Amino acid sequence: MVKDYVSSEPQKLDQEFPEFSIPLSLWLVMTFALVFILVGGYLFNFYIEQRGVERFEFQTRVLKNAISDRMRAYEQVLRGGLGLFMSSTNGVTRAEWRHYVSNARLDEFYPGIQGMGYSQFLTQEQVVPEEQAIRAEGFPDYKVHPEGERALYLAIVYLEPFDWRNRRAFGYDMYSEPIRRKAIDRAVATGEAAVSGRITLVQETGQDQQAGFLMYLPLFTESKNGQRQAKGMVYAPFRMNNLMEGIIGDRFSALQLEIYDGEQADESQLMYRSNPRPPEIYHNNEAVLTIGGHQWLLVTRSTGSFVSATESLQRALLLAFGGLFWVLLFYFLYHNAKARFKESLLAQELLANEERFRLVIEASPSALVIVNHDGVMTLVNAHAERLFKYSRDEMLGQGVNMLLPSAQRSNHSHYMAEYFCHPIAKNMSSRDDLYGQCSDGSLVAVEVGLTPLMFSNGPAVLATINDISQRKQVELEKAQHTAELERINSELDSFAYIASHDLKSPLRGIEQLSDWLAEDLADNASDTVQKYLRLIRSRVQRMELLLEGLLTFSRIGRVDAQLVMTDSAQLVREVFSLVNVQPTYHLAIVTELPQFVTARVPLELVFRNLLSNAIKHHDKDSGVINVSCSEQHDFYCFCVEDDGPGIPTQFHEKVFAIFQTLRPRDEVEGSGLGLSLVRKCVESLGGSIWLVSEGRGSRFYFTWPKNLKEFHK
Repeated sequence: MVKDYVSSEPQKLDQEFPEFSIPLSLWLVMTFALVFILVGGYLFNFYIEQRGVERFEFQTRVLKNAISDRMRAYEQVLRGGLGLFMSSTNGVTRAEWRHYVSNARLDEFYPGIQGMGYSQFLTQEQVVPEEQAIRAEGFPDYKVHPEGERALYLAIVYLEPFDWRNRRAFGYDMYSEPIRRKAIDRAVATGEAAVSGRITLVQETGQDQQAGFLMYLPLFTESKNGQRQAKGMVYAPFRMNNLMEGIIGDRFSALQLEIYDGEQADESQLMYRSNPRPPEIYHNNEAVLTIGGHQWLLVTRSTGSFVSATESLQRALLLAFGGLFWVLLFYFLYHNAKARFKESLLAQELLANEERFRLVIEASPSALVIVNHDGVMTLVNAHAERLFKYSRDEMLGQGVNMLLPSAQRSNHSHYMAEYFCHPIAKNMSSRDDLYGQCSDGSLVAVEVGLTPLMFSNGPAVLATINDISQRKQVELEKAQHTAELERINSELDSFAYIASHDLKSPLRGIEQLSDWLAEDLADNASDTVQKYLRLIRSRVQRMELLLEGLLTFSRIGRVDAQLVMTDSAQLVREVFSLVNVQPTYHLAIVTELPQFVTARVPLELVFRNLLSNAIKHHDKDSGVINVSCSEQHDFYCFCVEDDGPGIPTQFHEKVFAIFQTLRPRDEVEGSGLGLSLVRKCVESLGGSIWLVSEGRGSRFYFTWPKNLKEFHK
């Protein structure tokens, strides 16, 4: 029946799919996407509007600063005129004043200012003589006005340019008007520039009348007793519209500006309005500007949103792309859900169709054999044919025992019957005595996995068979290599020990002979002989250190160290007291050092070499060695820092090489193994070591596992 089934054509079924309905999860995703798009659009729109507000506020600040800067410039012009009076010993003549104002070129460099003048304080007794003096200068119509008796006058004496408009103010007593008088008194009291409130200039006619104001700077004289007394005022009149047009120009066309005298937006105190108030206001700002001790209220408004065309386009594109993304997402998710629905139906069909199951078996990379409850092979794949060297027709319908070695065939039927009584998925890869027999009688090492199956005609078992001959060969070679390495390491240990012992014996003899020679030649005054004797003993000691270092170097990483509770701070102190033979060197433990269970002996070796090198290679008679520690995940990072001569960058790697020293051994005694021992010891435990040295001082960092047990696992 199985043969007929395998050779039969796949059945073609007309599958009618049930009606598809959109799942709830799709609607939830689409709702979340819509909320995300709307929130993102709102946030982006809010961001653009905030950018517009920031641009409006920036323009407002620039406008305020422009007005303030221009008024400071005008103040400097007045101070120049004041300096002219103060530097003149005989007073400033009318011609000199005209020459100064003409050179200032007010119309070119200071648009908005009506002129510059000088007014003089007069008492009632001084008015008539002053009028006569000015009439004598060629101004027969000059008269201090308005008429009336007052205790103090401030009459305009000089005013340039002396055009038809400014002549209307010639002789005007500014102290007679309360608003002007308030600014004049403030200027006298403070000695600084003072700006008046909103006024109508005397220069105004009935046409194009504008609000105006004046700026005053006082001129003082000192009396004999050292007291200052106001002599007059250097001042400048301003027409507000002309002034603002000179400041604003075309730079602030997007702003509508209103300036009020004082701190309140009172229509009666309006000094300037750039254009009619817009019916729709996007942004509004009020700011108080203090000029010459007087406050103006600057009200700025915008008729636009200050959002650039690019940003508006970006906003529209964001909404468009957001909507397009939502539609595309719905299209994708809808068709994906529909495809998954169809796939689920096809999967059910696939599970029910044994022909497709056979195709899966055929595509497997392992040899697969299906055996029924009678032990007969009902299905095999191409890998089984290649493994056992039988054709498919030779295996199908035959007992599975033909694939077993002859010695195992008699018992296999019994094992198979027991398995079908309790069929479970079973992996037999733990056994190393499984072999299959090929058609040519050769045996192949295999691992077998069993999976129970249930078909319409009864239970069956799927045997997954893999050829592990190559893996066994690799394992055998690996075991041989491991044994060879262990033998070599053992011989290396023996050689290192024997070499160390055998070489030390003649060295001790040489050392003893040198001691005898030193005793016999103690009375010999030859410096050369004594030098050579010292050199012999030095070379013998160096050779002993080298042998000890080589023995230690060969054993690092291959001898398990005992793990004990170690107080690293105490360990550092003990090692330092051992290697420090000069009391002028000091140890400083900068940070708290850990207490932990570790291999104390290797850690002591590392600290001993680092601390010894720090002292031995120091270029001064005294120094400080700092030891600190920090945590880095599963490691402690120790640092040994000295204040010695430092190590150039090009030698940072060389110092860790075996038999390498940076100074001649006749200057600093050493074997050249210290830092190579340290590196090998640290790296054998999974740590690392590195050097940092720039200029004087060197810092050796090394990492040490917090838990050596976990590390070895």
